[in-house]
Amino acid sequence: MNRNQPFVCEMAFHIVHLHRAGETDKALNLRKQPQGMTVDDDQLHRAVAQIYGLPDQSNEAMEEWVRSQYLADGRDKGYLSDDDASAPLWLLAGKAHTYYGDLKPQAS
Repeated sequence: MNRNQPFVCEMAFHIVHLHRAGETDKALNLRKQPQGMTVDDDQLHRAVAQIYGLPDQSNEAMEEWVRSQYLADGRDKGYLSDDDASAPLWLLAGKAHTYYGDLKPQAS
C-alpha cells in the first residue's frame, strides 16, 4: 500500500485518461512499472471511483482535482506552503514523493 494518496489519485487519473483515449495497453502498463506496483488494487479502485464521480469529466478538471489532492495533502502534512499553490503538478508530485520516500528502491 502506498501512503502517498495524491500519487494514487494521479495514477488513477492517468489510467482513466489513457483508457478513454483508447490506450488501454498503456494504462495497464502503468501498473507494471515499479512505482505502480506500490499501489494496491483497492487503493486504485477507490481513486478511479473518485475520478468517475467528479462532476466535470474533462481532462483539465480531472488534472485540477489531482492538483487539489496534492495541495491539500501537502499543506496537511507540511511539505507544501501557500507559495506552492500555483506550482505545476510535476513539482507538487516531486515534493510529495520526497516527503513520502516512495520512489526509493524497496528492500528485498
